[in-house]
Amino acid sequence: MFAGGIATTGSAQDSFAVFGGSQFTAGRYGGDRAVSTANFAVGAMATVGRWRWWATVPYIFQDAATVRTVGAGMMPVGGVAHSERGGTSSGMMGNYGLTGMNDGGSGMTGHAGNGDPVLRVDATVWGSATSSTSLAFYSSVKVPLASATSGFGTGKWDEAVGTTLARRSTAWAVLTDVAYWRVGRSSGDPYRDVMTGTITAARPTGRIGQQVYASLFAATPFIAGADGPVQLGAGWSRTAASRRTLSVTAAFGVTPTAPAFSLSAGWSWGLR
Repeated sequence: MFAGGIATTGSAQDSFAVFGGSQFTAGRYGGDRAVSTANFAVGAMATVGRWRWWATVPYIFQDAATVRTVGAGMMPVGGVAHSERGGTSSGMMGNYGLTGMNDGGSGMTGHAGNGDPVLRVDATVWGSATSSTSLAFYSSVKVPLASATSGFGTGKWDEAVGTTLARRSTAWAVLTDVAYWRVGRSSGDPYRDVMTGTITAARPTGRIGQQVYASLFAATPFIAGADGPVQLGAGWSRTAASRRTLSVTAAFGVTPTAPAFSLSAGWSWGLR
């Protein structure tokens, strides 16, 4: 989740692992002031044959309730900012090109709480995690346990279907991920379902178990009239013989609707 995509493609044998990470994200997102979010998550992953099951539980700190966390990322609570569509805005400050707030949440600062757990199942239909090429399909749901008024969720279920394609050689590994998210929303919410895509390329550093990687993330607009978020990232990971992995990733927004900056660190520990 927080680790690099290449590093988490997994083992060819049955296994069980725990993982976690932290991520700090900040940016104006096309609005009038910055919004900062710190996300801490723990989870577990089980692999049996061609099947893999994931479960992740986050805890979130955020300095304003002007954005909401959904399965595909973070999205604003209100209308599109003037700067993003060239017209007047209903005024909501936050992520993805929106400013202001209409439900009083802009007065909340320094709040924290549990986020929505995420469940996911993958099925590898071609190749394996150690073959030169592998193809997998997955389904994911975000369970609405977080309070919608906190900005940590929408109070609705989010569901996704996606596919991953990996190509590996001794010099490079490339992973592509494409998903369609049905975003849960209440009557009157301006949100749209979104498509997301990520491509990650990794290369060994020459030190055993270590690699560097670069990634490009893009999504269709969450709201009509706003730009889709685009981010570029780069990172480093190390996998030890004990099946313990560490990774660090930094990313920068390319469009005004993406987080301006994010820094994340992840770990995983294979228990069997």
